[in-house]
Amino acid sequence: MRNHLISLSLSFIIDSTSAPDPVRIALETESAMWFRDLLISGGVVAFGCLLELWETAVSLRNWFRARRGLEVNENPRSWGIPIAALGLLLVIGGVVAEVAYEGLSSSADARLRSHESDVLSAAETIAATADKKAADAEERAGKLEKEAARLNKEAEDEHMARVRLEAEIQPRRLSSEQVKGITDSLKPYAGKTVMVATYSQDVEAMVLAIQIEEALGKAKIKVFDLLGTFNAMGRPLYMGVMIDTNSTDPKLDSALLDALVLKGRLVALPGPVMFGEGSTMYRPSASAMGVAPGTVIRDDAFIFVGEKPIDQHLPAPLVNSKSKPITKP
Repeated sequence: MRNHLISLSLSFIIDSTSAPDPVRIALETESAMWFRDLLISGGVVAFGCLLELWETAVSLRNWFRARRGLEVNENPRSWGIPIAALGLLLVIGGVVAEVAYEGLSSSADARLRSHESDVLSAAETIAATADKKAADAEERAGKLEKEAARLNKEAEDEHMARVRLEAEIQPRRLSSEQVKGITDSLKPYAGKTVMVATYSQDVEAMVLAIQIEEALGKAKIKVFDLLGTFNAMGRPLYMGVMIDTNSTDPKLDSALLDALVLKGRLVALPGPVMFGEGSTMYRPSASAMGVAPGTVIRDDAFIFVGEKPIDQHLPAPLVNSKSKPITKP
């Protein structure tokens, strides 16, 4: 009976945590059947004992009378005798049945517990497998995250390299805001004269020089256009924007350098602008430069827009020993 109660408790726990199990249900049904028969056997034993009460009571009465020396009345034809015999048979049969049904019920409970243990072991195995799969999945996710981070870094590096390459191959240009910034910073030098020149075949530098001339003109600075007049032969080779330090107004040179670098974000450098041997500069006519014939042109500053730098670190001009100061028109 104790085993049956334990089985019922285990069954309740498993019922509340798992799906229906046909084997467990069959074993529970078998155990319940043997337990029911055990209860019936117990009832038969109790009924047999009840039937023996009559004959037992008569026997006790005669015993007391005999002990007191009184007459004992025996009735061999009394129904109490067969009834007591029937009760004895019921008790014997019930006890035998109880023992048998208790053994069958215990066997069913043992098989039920064994099955539940197997189910629990299988569930633990499944849980362990699931945990391992989850750990493997987490490990794979970690590897994928690292791979994704690596790919993102490669993509970012490629993007930055592409941006740098685009910056290197893009022509130099001034935005409208940069032109305005250069103009505003040079307004204190209105009335000054600045020459602007480029190499003869450098279209990219010519376009940039035109924008610089536009900014200077808006600042009321007189500009002499020498774009495309410089035919270089050998060294020096000028890259970036050169502010000629051979000019007559150092303050204007400094202001031009600051304006082009800080406001125009251009690569600019101060230094003497010189020809190499065999280099020439085309001299525009007086009318082309907007002055009267025979007028001596005197500039306060000279800007030479050279080749586009290979990178943002402007090298010093490549000069040889045969270079000589530029001869301006």
